[in-house]
Amino acid sequence: MSAMGALILGCLLLQASNSNAQLRPDFYFRTCRQVFDIIGNVIVDELSSDPRIAASLLRLHFHDCFVNGCDASILLDNSTSFRTEKDAAPNANSARGFNVIDRMKDEIELACPRTVSCADILTIASQISVLLSGGPWWPVPLGRRDSLRAFFDLANTALPSPFFTLDQLKKSFADVGLNRPSDLVALSGGHTFGRAQCQFVTPRLYNFNGTNRPDPSLNPTYRDQLRRLCPQNGNGTVLVNFDPVTPDGFDQQYYTNLRQGKGLIQSDQELFSTPRADTIPLVEQYSNNRFVFFQAFAEAMIRMGNLKPLTGTQGEIRQNCRVVNSRIRSVKNEDHGVVTLILGCLLLQASNSNAQLRPDFYFRTCPGVFLIVGKVIVEELGSDPRIAASLLRLHFHDCFVNGCDASVLLDNSTSFRTEKDALPNLNSARGFGVVDKMKAEIERACPRTVSCADVLAIAAQISVLLSGGPWWPVSLGRRDGSQAFFDLSNTALPSPFATLAELKTVFSDAGLNRTSDLVALSGAHTFGRAQCIVITPRLYNFNGTNKPDPSINPTFLTQLRNLCPENGNPTVLANFDLATPNTFDSHYYTNLRQGKGVIQSDQELFSTPGADTIPLVELYSKNTFEFFKAFAKSMVRMGKLKPLTGTQGEVRLNCRVVNSRTRDVANEDDGIVSSI
Repeated sequence: MSAMGALILGCLLLQASNSNAQLRPDFYFRTCRQVFDIIGNVIVDELSSDPRIAASLLRLHFHDCFVNGCDASILLDNSTSFRTEKDAAPNANSARGFNVIDRMKDEIELACPRTVSCADILTIASQISVLLSGGPWWPVPLGRRDSLRAFFDLANTALPSPFFTLDQLKKSFADVGLNRPSDLVALSGGHTFGRAQCQFVTPRLYNFNGTNRPDPSLNPTYRDQLRRLCPQNGNGTVLVNFDPVTPDGFDQQYYTNLRQGKGLIQSDQELFSTPRADTIPLVEQYSNNRFVFFQAFAEAMIRMGNLKPLTGTQGEIRQNCRVVNSRIRSVKNEDHGVVTLILGCLLLQASNSNAQLRPDFYFRTCPGVFLIVGKVIVEELGSDPRIAASLLRLHFHDCFVNGCDASVLLDNSTSFRTEKDALPNLNSARGFGVVDKMKAEIERACPRTVSCADVLAIAAQISVLLSGGPWWPVSLGRRDGSQAFFDLSNTALPSPFATLAELKTVFSDAGLNRTSDLVALSGAHTFGRAQCIVITPRLYNFNGTNKPDPSINPTFLTQLRNLCPENGNPTVLANFDLATPNTFDSHYYTNLRQGKGVIQSDQELFSTPGADTIPLVELYSKNTFEFFKAFAKSMVRMGKLKPLTGTQGEVRLNCRVVNSRTRDVANEDDGIVSSI
């Protein structure tokens, strides 16, 4: 069914029934689109003084969802009607971050009164906490409402114990609806950051299962380290890092620790040390492949977030996450959950436009597309650390030339000259063979379904994510153009020698007319390489002066001249960022402030007197979250430049060649098969 058909069906269901609306990532797009920014800024601020808070917020979401579903019941204080879950043994003097949730809720209520549930705040906070700690992003389905009561007794029985055996863990997860081994193993990976109290560690150090001996699965060296931190009969509230290697980073080190007998609590080590357990291969796989772990964790988080949600007119939207609303307030707000769907119906009646791009376009027709693209990139990165930056650049160079239509991938034909021959791409743009590999694997899995333009967009996102950068919701559903634009490529792409005024014109001509678009997207030069041919003019003869560019840091000038001697090999490569050349971070902006921009067009953002780009360079250099947020927004905007949708264009079977007319006619409707 098409996107239009899905919305029509939603309207018919709304008219026929007052049933619950389904959770969806864009639930607050019209009613409170700033909710992610508010929550993210609070977490960034709290992390500056409390490095534990990210792991604590993730744990709150876990402990909420395992007890009668994801309904924010864990946040409720004691009342005359029920006892708080905060007093249950798994939470007492352990669960934390409640004041941070209060702060988020207060700020959200100021911006969007009576709109965002506390359950959704917990869900969004867990996603952003993981992302800011180096972990994956996942599309958070939203639209939950809040419980009217807490469940003290259930909290004492439903939450997994740190002393559980593998069988007990499996039962605990299955009882709530998470019955796949990958759910258990991936979600346990949440212990890759954060802390545990000694009271949950000491039994296995001194008296495992009543034996008066330590747990035999413990690595002896690690056991001795833990005994120094948690002496027998010592303070049970002392904190120990779950991961002694990267305690505040979300990575796959947790699984490496398990394989070395260095799981902190019994229930973690059981995943690997239980003989012949079906969890062992997953521990080994996630230990060896971060992307596969991230993918599994994201899928399991979505599944957990869907546990028994209250939607529609069920529950309420609490105005204070600690207290159930009065009935009067509840009645006033009972229809908030369907406002967005009603608005969508009104828009549908007013317009019959083409189906819009959307992140879930391939959810049903090719759900494995992200995994396929990601696996190819992971494999290529093993031998080519440049490939992530190169794939991102291909997406840029595609979108700036007549929109995001995969025209940059087409080879020469009798009808047009390839864009690969244009000056900005010639002997420079790369990664075409990698895209071919992705496309071939996708065609085997999902024939005639995924466009090359969407492959480029997905590859750009995953390349940034795997390099330490942000995630953004990749809007999908593009189709591929039927020609290349050689002449336009020579004029539409930004030049490395462009002045700030010229850069602004190029970006504006493409449809990216905000200052933040220019500054944030230029930040893609935080990783990757540039050829000496685009550097040497400013080192020796800037603007025909026979002198270097005066904005270059003198020490950096010497370094660049050593790499790119006058009349030297113009194809020699220089890192855009000498400090972290393969990492997507904010160091690019620090370089600009120090006069260490590699190419002229980069340095222009900071060194042009009085430029409105200077404050953004300063902001992004000091605040990685602000840069990541701006970059993600601009990537979404760039990805929507003049897309072909519906029956426009085609879905190429080979990204280098336009389909034959015979094949095109046979498949002309392939690209409008949506996921609904």
